[in-house]
Amino acid sequence: MRYPNIRYGHQGELEFWMQGHSVKEVAKRLKRSERSVHDWLHGKRKIPWWVPEILRLQHYEYQDRLRQMGFKAPKTKLAIATADILEFPKPCDPTSTPRKPSNQRAEFTPTSAR
Repeated sequence: MRYPNIRYGHQGELEFWMQGHSVKEVAKRLKRSERSVHDWLHGKRKIPWWVPEILRLQHYEYQDRLRQMGFKAPKTKLAIATADILEFPKPCDPTSTPRKPSNQRAEFTPTSAR
């Protein structure tokens, strides 16, 4: 769109600033009904321009308040999901005899520390 209508908010921005919050929580923060927020999310009604803006400002105010009080903001750890399969040791049969620890120690060598 060459000249976007600035009266309406962008749905992607609304979804971004709603991350981790339910429709019910956002409706309460915006003082709107849950149905309105639901309709905005699903594209049934246009999003007013101030909705993503209010969520953005509330987010930055929260971060600033934490900074002023001396708290560090909780860091979100993002990681790349892989398809590695973890294999856990199978539990021992309770009827079998317990394993005895061996008294042999492996000798430490500089190359075995890797």
